[in-house]
Amino acid sequence: MQNDTLLEQIWGEAVEYCAPADMSPLAKLLSALLTVPTVALVTHAGMARAHALMEDTELLPGASLGDVLAEELGVDIPHDAVVLIEPVESAEAEALSGSDLGQELGRLLMELASTGHSTLIRMDALAGVEVRPVVRDFSRAATEIDRRSYQDEMRA
Repeated sequence: MQNDTLLEQIWGEAVEYCAPADMSPLAKLLSALLTVPTVALVTHAGMARAHALMEDTELLPGASLGDVLAEELGVDIPHDAVVLIEPVESAEAEALSGSDLGQELGRLLMELASTGHSTLIRMDALAGVEVRPVVRDFSRAATEIDRRSYQDEMRA
């Protein structure tokens, strides 16, 4: 998300604060996985997807996102918080598929990690989660495929 676009939305009163009790499932999941506070905002400006920014992101020279939100929306943004900005359509969706929610969450975590904030993710939140290989051993699978192909050729 471009800083000037976000500023226009804030100044145009298209962005509103979302109380923790009213956060979307995406915001709640993101918050559970992060080591820092999460502040959720909803935009009515037709944004295509959610974006996550650090509160110290500089929107104007000398003015961070947290400062702008405190001034314009009267919201106290904790130091080092992640600010999630969601389109109203997704923030107020009645139902989301697990797949869609997981993809969006993964994209947001990658967005944060790509800005050098990978230490924000709480690894203890993943404790007890069984991790299983998604695919089998490729070398073994390739051997089985070659063997089947050879057997099929021999039968023909």
